[in-house]
Amino acid sequence: MTDDTKRLFLLDAYALIYRAYYALIRSPRMTSKGFNTSAIFGFCNTLEDILRKENPTHIAVCFDPPGGETFRHKMYPQYKAQRDKQPEDITLSVPVIKEILGAYRIPVVEVAEYEADDVIGTLSAQASKEGFMTYMMTPDKDYGQLVTDRVLMYRPALRGEGFEIRGPEQVCERYGIASPRQVIDLLALEGDASDNIPGCPGVGEKTASKLIAEWGTVENLLANTEHLKGALRTKIVDNAEQILFSKELVTIKTDVTLPPDVTPDALRRQAPDNEALTEIFRRLEFRTFIRRLNAEGADGANVAAKTAAPKSEPEMGSLFDFASETADAPALGQSLSTTPHTYTVARSVTEAESAVETAAEAGTAGVFLLANNDATDANLAMEAHIIGAAISTAPHTATYIPFTEAGVDASVLAPLLTSRSTTVCAYDVKRTMLLMARAGLRLYAPYFDAAVAHYLLEPEGKHTPTLLALKYLDYDLLQPAGKLSLTPEAAIAPDFACERADTALQLYEVMTTAIKNEGLTPLLRDIELPMVEVLAHMEWTGVSVDTTELTALSVQYTRRLEAMEEEAYSLAGTRFNVSSPMQVGDILFDRLKIDPAAKRTKKGAFSTTEEILEKHRADHPIVDLILKIRALRKLLSTYINALPMLVNRRTGRIHTTYNQTVTATGRISSTNPNLQNIPVRSDDGREIRRAFIPSPGNVMLSADYSQIELRLMAELSGDEVMTDAFLSGEDIHRATAAKIYHMPLEEVSDTERRNAKTANFGIIYGISAFGLSERLGIPRSEAKALIEGYFATYPGVQRYIDRSIADAREKGFVTTVMNRRRMLPEINSRNAVVRGYAERNAVNAPLQGSAADIIKIAMVRIYRRMQQMQMESQMIMQVHDELIFDVMPAELPQLREMVIEEMEHAYRGRIPLEVSAGTGNNWLEAH
Repeated sequence: MTDDTKRLFLLDAYALIYRAYYALIRSPRMTSKGFNTSAIFGFCNTLEDILRKENPTHIAVCFDPPGGETFRHKMYPQYKAQRDKQPEDITLSVPVIKEILGAYRIPVVEVAEYEADDVIGTLSAQASKEGFMTYMMTPDKDYGQLVTDRVLMYRPALRGEGFEIRGPEQVCERYGIASPRQVIDLLALEGDASDNIPGCPGVGEKTASKLIAEWGTVENLLANTEHLKGALRTKIVDNAEQILFSKELVTIKTDVTLPPDVTPDALRRQAPDNEALTEIFRRLEFRTFIRRLNAEGADGANVAAKTAAPKSEPEMGSLFDFASETADAPALGQSLSTTPHTYTVARSVTEAESAVETAAEAGTAGVFLLANNDATDANLAMEAHIIGAAISTAPHTATYIPFTEAGVDASVLAPLLTSRSTTVCAYDVKRTMLLMARAGLRLYAPYFDAAVAHYLLEPEGKHTPTLLALKYLDYDLLQPAGKLSLTPEAAIAPDFACERADTALQLYEVMTTAIKNEGLTPLLRDIELPMVEVLAHMEWTGVSVDTTELTALSVQYTRRLEAMEEEAYSLAGTRFNVSSPMQVGDILFDRLKIDPAAKRTKKGAFSTTEEILEKHRADHPIVDLILKIRALRKLLSTYINALPMLVNRRTGRIHTTYNQTVTATGRISSTNPNLQNIPVRSDDGREIRRAFIPSPGNVMLSADYSQIELRLMAELSGDEVMTDAFLSGEDIHRATAAKIYHMPLEEVSDTERRNAKTANFGIIYGISAFGLSERLGIPRSEAKALIEGYFATYPGVQRYIDRSIADAREKGFVTTVMNRRRMLPEINSRNAVVRGYAERNAVNAPLQGSAADIIKIAMVRIYRRMQQMQMESQMIMQVHDELIFDVMPAELPQLREMVIEEMEHAYRGRIPLEVSAGTGNNWLEAH
């Protein structure tokens, strides 16, 4: 007898933990103490997702046994032998996850010598007999063999795509079989590389599916090998014993002897221990989870009763959403309510002026400007106005000045802003400068930016006020309800502003000491802090765009797009939605059959990513056409049609936001719009640059470093051959090709030069023979020979790579020419994937980071000289290694000479830097 109200969820712990960890591998979540919580956070999000969306009546989390040794290892010592060792961060996370599950009062089940698969197989079999509906939560396809009408796979998808439930019909359709149990036979034939199960060499998923569809089981197949032909028959016959052994290995047990207290009924969901959960989440700094616990209040106590109710509506976002600074979160350290403080409000012009004058003479002053929007984006700052200011000159004291009293406005701050004896401390000085510019003010006083300082100490971390106050001061800041949009009358406004000014001041001494101890003072003082003003000025100035040009491009490209789509319909022999990956896949692989071996994704559709289509570009003209359609449509949506919408109505210009503390390498990034991603390789993409124009009567000047990262490679590696090529003024790519292909320089073909160019830049980024073969469309053996030839030509480059990795292993970080650090904590990881990623960064980060240092030095020097010379021309854009200026014609000769001089002398080494500069009536002409 069945009971559909009994819903058991069984979670495959390690599959979900690994998935969570690798989903955030490029931007790991770290606590203020430096603990990596990626795996824990992702797992908890998954768990919360299930509890809220699916509301199970029964639940358990199943782990592999400690040590990982199982009966399969005894049967086959090579079982999973090829797997990398578990990343240290996961090893440290597992006990914490088990502690969290204990606080949720969710059973943890692990049985000696049996994997989680076998435990789940046994529990699901028992639960099915007892009338449960069971959901096995795992991305592992092996579980398909366990699926029945009452035992389903619950497969989580990545990043906000929800989940997929697979029953017998879905499993059979996915693998082309008649019964889910035949998944065992499929795996026995094709093997399982992730578990090192051999299967039958030379038999893949497609062949295995055909064989099992025809013969039902591997035993029946082996009994009928006389009906097979040629090489396939030989493979099956020669590997018959191995196939049967593989089947035994891949079969999930359903009869494991479980502890007496582990039965489906015993896994009933219990009320969580919210107090214990809160304490753990505090330790992990999971503010969002704490807020949810508080919001639920006592509801958790009624969970047992609630589990019999229908499914609740989803409340979660993607499985790996980042927790943000939110309201309602309880304190993680000291707070306003627990720390003695004196925050006052200036109620008159006299009180306001007195507070400002005191700050102007104080030596250091924490400042926070309250605006009608958060003003962290240049576009928001252009529309913002200051509604109050908080000033702190001593720890735990501050004065808030609301700009509502008669005669009190932002101009009252002038004495502090112009003081040369007081350092203004803030969490985000660029925001402060933009708000001041909006009020007609300018910051002349020296300043300290806590976020920028922290960026140098931990370039891959987050730099929010909440995190910095918590990490360095053990202090939990107030959070406004929702986004920061406060009025002067709001009750929280004075305390909110004062607290930020107060803690910004306190951070000054703590963080400057940390910066000094790490030897980063010159980098902060000479490059990063001056860059704040440069970027604020560029954001405020903005850049003009010719909307008429963009409109004309939009009309032109839209017509071309329509014509190209009609051509695609003709080539396909039917109309289809070119924007639909699923329909494109059906056309290419089902209808036109451009690749008989094409595989479907887990959702049953053919993959049509750019990478896959590039492989088939030469197979059918429709593939090239679809790639061109996609590229043109992206240009239209991302830039041509979007840019006019970003023109500020007040200034008539676009004001991008330059991010100084985002990229781990030190490079500046650009958002809203991202000016650094405007395509330059295609003619269509380059045309967009034509719409970027100077002010009326002015011209544009573009100055660009030539091959700066290759020059730095020659500089840092000391390779004599590469050095000689640069010093002699040779075309480095042609010179490389001549050396690799052993031919005179003048005989190098364009194709050979292109191959050498790809190798020159690719090797900096750790390209493999496989990657190079894919990039160039050449056999892997040829790509391997090209790389070997490259290192034989430039042996110093190989020594540099080896030395960089060795240094990183010893120190845990690498540095640039200006001592900027890139922390590489995973460089000694036992996991090859994690370690390989860190090794590539060990080679690339000093090059890319040094290039970032150099152009920043140039920008600071150019900006200062333009200010000293009182030029009306403006530096308006920075795009990687290129600077763009809006230039008064009369100032052009002097400015051009000065820009080239400062860029080429921003760093002096053995290899000279080279800058090309051009002018024109728009960015395209200038570049």
